[in-house]
Amino acid sequence: MLAPLLIPALVVAATSPAAPTASARLEPAAVVDRVQKRYDAATDFRARFTQTLTSAAMGRKTNSAGGVMFKKPGRMRWDYDKPEKATYVSDGAVLWLYEPDDQQAFKQALKESQLPAALVFLTGKGKLAAEFDITPVAKSAYGMPGDYLLSLSPKTAEPQVKNILFVVDPKTFDVRESIITDGQGNLNDLTFADIKTNSHLPESEFHFAPPPGVRVIDTAKLGK
Repeated sequence: MLAPLLIPALVVAATSPAAPTASARLEPAAVVDRVQKRYDAATDFRARFTQTLTSAAMGRKTNSAGGVMFKKPGRMRWDYDKPEKATYVSDGAVLWLYEPDDQQAFKQALKESQLPAALVFLTGKGKLAAEFDITPVAKSAYGMPGDYLLSLSPKTAEPQVKNILFVVDPKTFDVRESIITDGQGNLNDLTFADIKTNSHLPESEFHFAPPPGVRVIDTAKLGK
């Protein structure tokens, strides 16, 4: 049930130095530095997202869309609008999955050690260059001409993340798309639009109280 939350797509946007011209392409380390600085400068982030999950075993694709919010330190919220409504909310300590159509909510403790490195980065901790081996990609089916394409491999093995491909805007250094490959070869493709940062997101967005009549399932108690 909680697997879709492991969509550690990097999303960054904030004020940054002037971007280089097309003829002055940056080295990968410099691109990573620009991305890091942009995210470091953002206290919060919100965007619309589309997501395509591709099963390696079945060859099946699942499309979804919604809105995402992050706020430092450690807060996040994913609101899925389709194909079914669902909300993932964390205040940094507890993670909730709310499924309104089924009138149920799942609750679990959220420990930093449980999160993939890229998601830890998104929630305001960690450094990309310290967590990943990063190499440039010359050609790919993703992105547009002029985009920076970066391949990130975790320095510490993670079953949820074998590799991440970042599509980086050469002008803003936003990561507009990330394609995550897990240990089984499944793909998680996330794109972002209508990006806004430092918009003073209210704390209430990152706290969840189950509505009356909703069944609460504490995952720590399952199987006991």
